[in-house]
Amino acid sequence: MAALEDKVVQRATAAVLNAIFEEDFLGFSYGFRPGRGQHNALDALVVGINSTKVNYILDADIRSFFDRVSQSWLVRFVEHRVGDKRIIRLIQKWLKAGVLEDGIVTTNDKGTGQGSVISPLLANVYLHFVFDLWAERWRRRDATGNMIIVRFADDIVVGFEHEDDARRFWDAMRTRLEEFALSLHPEKTRLIELSSQ
Repeated sequence: MAALEDKVVQRATAAVLNAIFEEDFLGFSYGFRPGRGQHNALDALVVGINSTKVNYILDADIRSFFDRVSQSWLVRFVEHRVGDKRIIRLIQKWLKAGVLEDGIVTTNDKGTGQGSVISPLLANVYLHFVFDLWAERWRRRDATGNMIIVRFADDIVVGFEHEDDARRFWDAMRTRLEEFALSLHPEKTRLIELSSQ
């Protein structure tokens, strides 16, 4: 459990980083962002489905996301926009802080320190670089029909006009996530065909 002083410093750092990364985050990214909650994500999904020709929905969940984030990749992503080495050292310190269970501290080179003040922002930074930018590029270059994307933290919903696009995106997303130490949850990821009425 982080000390009060550590939480104050994390909150201040998160405020600074939010100001930086909010300029970069894409419109379909929701969750742990100022003024963007689960209701906003659901509204965007409903509007997207109703206003765009969408016949297939890929409902995807990243397995144990907060526990599997590659800390080395995460630091590289933050360094892409933050040049202050003091901030980078603080983030590295928080990532390496470890978990106290039954009087024993265990550290890991994976994960964002789930439950810490800075963790949600770091998770969004990670998925911005790993998923959001890649998915937006895939939509522009590879989709043959309409495509909508809504991401809330590690839950992703992507709508497609064509089944072939959905299946190709699913395969490509699986490969993309594996490149960054992540995987799709097999029981929670599925392709749904919308009924035409």
